[in-house]
Amino acid sequence: MKYALFAAVSMCSLFASANDNVSDASTAAVRNEQYDYTQDLDIAKVVRIDNAGNADECGPVKAHMVYVDSKGVTHNLEYTRLGDGCQSG
Repeated sequence: MKYALFAAVSMCSLFASANDNVSDASTAAVRNEQYDYTQDLDIAKVVRIDNAGNADECGPVKAHMVYVDSKGVTHNLEYTRLGDGCQSG
């Protein structure tokens, strides 16, 4: 009888802790982050990439990326990239 009670309590606590982890990941707030080249990013899936401003310029332009990391948390990342107007070579 003690073993059955112990197993039932263990299973309840296991499911409760698993549900807490799922709810924490799904309710995490999406926040804007500014990218720095020294950061290591954990990108599991890119959702969207937008060009803020004129992407046809030659030079640095602002861009925005929404991605999901390996834990399922969504991130908004602002970064600077080279515009599409530059000739290669």
